[in-house]
Amino acid sequence: MICKNHTMTANEAFPAHVFDSLGIDPLVHDKRIGGAILVAEKRPPNGPITMMTSGASRFPIDAGEPVELAVEVLEGQEGAGWRALAIVCDDIAENRRVPPMGVPWRNSEPFLTGTRISAIMVTPSRWGPSFDEVRSADGALVGHVRTLRMLTDAEASFASANGWDALVEAAGSADALLDVTRNDTVAGVLRGNAPVFITKLHAEHPPRWITFSDGDLQSVTGLESDEYMGDPSNHEIWSVDSFVARFPWVANFVREARPGQTALFTDASGRYVLEDD
Repeated sequence: MICKNHTMTANEAFPAHVFDSLGIDPLVHDKRIGGAILVAEKRPPNGPITMMTSGASRFPIDAGEPVELAVEVLEGQEGAGWRALAIVCDDIAENRRVPPMGVPWRNSEPFLTGTRISAIMVTPSRWGPSFDEVRSADGALVGHVRTLRMLTDAEASFASANGWDALVEAAGSADALLDVTRNDTVAGVLRGNAPVFITKLHAEHPPRWITFSDGDLQSVTGLESDEYMGDPSNHEIWSVDSFVARFPWVANFVREARPGQTALFTDASGRYVLEDD
């Protein structure tokens, strides 16, 4: 009986939390996600429009605690927020999992037409535990509200390597990451002092294949034999800044590269063909 009462209390805690959070009555959208999940909108005087789900916590999950979702949007961009909420709701329902904190979900193409937004990342909210934690009437933690951030691929790459707080610092503020029509607020994960592993043939020949792998680049000219590559004395480490200064036509790929991508260069025009792993 005790377990049953606790479950009932937990089930009631989520809609109550969505309704009461931020001390503002919600505006409930007519359209529902999947025909069942309510989307409530709140407009706090000291923050951006905040859209929240009510009902995502009822999805069965294989591990972790139930969650509702939230997303911050600018006036006129509520449709983008609705789309992000729907994507994550679909993932919870189909895969029986809650979105992980601090690990960007990245799509190969923007999911918002006419924008660079192609990634979603779950982070703490600006409001703290009173918003992020859902508690039952007796104060027990029964779940969370997870805040979704809509990011460009470069921002997601940067956040994956350096964390959400570092991305906010690099962008200037969390508010700088709200407008879904923005350009990239960061140049990506590769910084000027990141390593580039090259062969000594680069002294006479330009790079042909450049691979971006977890924070570093590897470049070959295409003239290296297996025996040549196997000799450590034939390799050098440059910085990204030095590499781009020597071969300026690779700059666009260095700026736009995603981990796992390899670019094929056939000339010094700057044009390249991606050969994804």
